[in-house]
Amino acid sequence: MENQKSQIQVREKHKRRVFLVKVLIYVLLFVYGEFFARIINFPTEEIKGTVHRIYEAATFFLASNILISLGRMVLVRFYLRKHHLQSLHTNFVLGVNRIASILNGIIFLISLMLLFGINPFTFFTSITIVAAAIALLSKDYITNMINGLIIMFSDQLTLGDNVKIGDQKGKILDVTLINLVLLNEDDDVVMIPNNTVLTSQVINHSRQYIKKLSFEFEVKPGKLNLDHFEQELRETLNQFEEEVTANSFSMKTVHIQKDAVKLKCQFLLNNNEKQTERIIKRKVNQKIIELSNEIQ
Repeated sequence: MENQKSQIQVREKHKRRVFLVKVLIYVLLFVYGEFFARIINFPTEEIKGTVHRIYEAATFFLASNILISLGRMVLVRFYLRKHHLQSLHTNFVLGVNRIASILNGIIFLISLMLLFGINPFTFFTSITIVAAAIALLSKDYITNMINGLIIMFSDQLTLGDNVKIGDQKGKILDVTLINLVLLNEDDDVVMIPNNTVLTSQVINHSRQYIKKLSFEFEVKPGKLNLDHFEQELRETLNQFEEEVTANSFSMKTVHIQKDAVKLKCQFLLNNNEKQTERIIKRKVNQKIIELSNEIQ
């Protein structure tokens, strides 16, 4: 998580340097437009018109991009200062960055129109029917984007949280406008559509002060001694006194069949460290296997 924070901070510093470069280029273009454009003699009117369109497109794109970047930095800094935060990986910052990216994409398209001599207002008003058709076809995509922004601006899910979404369980690596990126327990990167996230049951283990581990298993009823089975599992957990909450272990019978008895044991952990959780799971699973083999 610390590595992720540092990467985000490096990107933020890079964005600030790029912002200064954009301001410098805009100043140079402004100087050109105010002082040099009028005195330069172009060979033909066609070349003059082309240079003028390039100048208009570049100044529009840079000016708009600078305003968006400035607004993003001011808004993020104001939010962090208001909430007494130092982290640049909060959901609010993530959402503002995504919105800034969308606005920059729109500005880029308008700049291309200006570059090719197309009036943006006339263009957009002339394709209203086509735009309506595109909106219908991309309805799911737009809904996904909106749901992504809802997730970003909520405090229920944050980067680094350990969550369970439907059948998927893991740590949140990123939230995009299309999907939520999870790193599951097998170290596989899983991408879940934002629509699925908002319509599924979500359990955020990172918002719990304690972590519950549950084990369900079946054993043959022949020589089963529940008291002995439970005592052996308790002794296995004694080596994790600091990690396991005292007196939290319990074991119960889920159901009894002719050829199998289904049992469930559970206990609480004092923290959410994944490595410790894996070690405890392995120890308990190994003990369950050994006890199951003894009563066969």
